[in-house]
Amino acid sequence: MDSELSQPASPDPRQLLKEELVRRSERNPRYSLRAFARSLGMSHTVLSLFLSGKRPLSKKAAIRVASALALSPQEAQALFQDRTKKTSTFVPIPTSMDLDTFAVIADWYHFAILSLLELPAARFDAEWIGRQLNISFQNAAVAMERLIRLGIIAKKKDGRWRQTKKSFRLDSRYSTAATRRFQLQLLNRAIESLQNDPLEKRDHTSTTFAMDPALMPYAKARIQKFRRELTSELEKLGTPGRVYNLTLQLFGCSKEKI
Repeated sequence: MDSELSQPASPDPRQLLKEELVRRSERNPRYSLRAFARSLGMSHTVLSLFLSGKRPLSKKAAIRVASALALSPQEAQALFQDRTKKTSTFVPIPTSMDLDTFAVIADWYHFAILSLLELPAARFDAEWIGRQLNISFQNAAVAMERLIRLGIIAKKKDGRWRQTKKSFRLDSRYSTAATRRFQLQLLNRAIESLQNDPLEKRDHTSTTFAMDPALMPYAKARIQKFRRELTSELEKLGTPGRVYNLTLQLFGCSKEKI
């Protein structure tokens, strides 16, 4: 693979917004540019002119877009540089690099593609990936290009495309619009599985109990340890034949103080 493809490229703010509009239109064919502009808190005329390259965004509009789309620091910086055409002094709230990268690939199927490439019969082909994950060809193609551009996947000596790092973990100390969107997408996928998959091919169980709220950090650490140990064990047993998601939830379902 070309070394240029393995390095993260400078984000194009117009392309980022266009890709977001495509994602929303895929989910709702009736979704319009006017609705997208409304969600960003701006005029659809202004948005149209920006996407066509005919005018930059105002400072206030750029801030609204960066906030509404939970842009990473690099993406927000590019948005402001596009507006001023010079180095900007705007500095987004600092987070870890993992969160920066995650903001770009927050849609669930990016991580599913990484796991899909581990299957013996995997093909690095947008149509094949789209069929396997039940997503559109366009979404698969955009996700594949993005994973290459960010250096998350690369072509190995054997000719197969694989994840460049052994593991890709998100810093769970932070909650952002991107991380919440990701978890919401996984919950929706879990609902689809609950409704469509036979019982022997899924596990949806829960336990309701009372505990000291101060034990939440301890509980989260135990859950994290269990999750990593179990997935590591399952990855080594047998031959991978399907991509799975393990989602564990622990949350309060009564008032904080009774």
